[in-house]
Amino acid sequence: MTELLQRSLLPAPDFREPSLYVRTGGSVHLMAANGAADQVAAHLAPGASVSFDSSFGVFHAGRWRRLTSVDQLSVRVIASGTGRVEVVDCARGRETVIASAALASHPTELALGSLQSSNWGVLYVRVVATNESTLERVEWLTASTPAHDVRLNLSITTFNRHAYVVPTVKKVLSLVRGLPLLRGKVRVLVVDNANNVDFGEAPSDDLAVVPNRNLGGAGGFARGLMWLRAQGWATHVLFMDDDINLEAES
Repeated sequence: MTELLQRSLLPAPDFREPSLYVRTGGSVHLMAANGAADQVAAHLAPGASVSFDSSFGVFHAGRWRRLTSVDQLSVRVIASGTGRVEVVDCARGRETVIASAALASHPTELALGSLQSSNWGVLYVRVVATNESTLERVEWLTASTPAHDVRLNLSITTFNRHAYVVPTVKKVLSLVRGLPLLRGKVRVLVVDNANNVDFGEAPSDDLAVVPNRNLGGAGGFARGLMWLRAQGWATHVLFMDDDINLEAES
């Protein structure tokens, strides 16, 4: 059994800074995948390429090695067509292809070996098409079992920032509810200093809204931490601003 560590995704077709996600060469067209507006695929013409050597696309192998017990590492490329998949290590100013395979009509999986005994810096996937191909995403996997039972609660303090906080919460809940790995492991708490936020749904196991006096950000975050400690569910808390445009995958 493998555990999902990270996904490298494609940007929405209308996103203004696609290089945050991927770098492309040749004719690459981004489109909705499987008819779903929130899933993106890249259509690659012959000779085109997609590379995930980007802020959102790389796998920080050195960080995972130092901070976790993850060892055996593999990568799965959800793509179809004809071409080549390469996994590239970037360390000490040099790039090295550490694994490669032919692109197949089904997901292509490459075993990379032991993370703990490696000297890898950051890893990324590059796909080069020889004929028309379609790429959806990259998944970084491990056979290692989780060392801890982590339960994460996001805590967002807000005051009349509905245009930001409502989409942020909806993005997070859509990801959590749609990904079995996260379901039951991630919750969202919103401390509402204005007492007027509406998410269009009733409170649930994964969404709680706590009314609060307008005591500023510090007062809201303190109120959130007190509430979470009293609940006793979370092992970790992530405090977040309410005026951000969030990539939920992060």
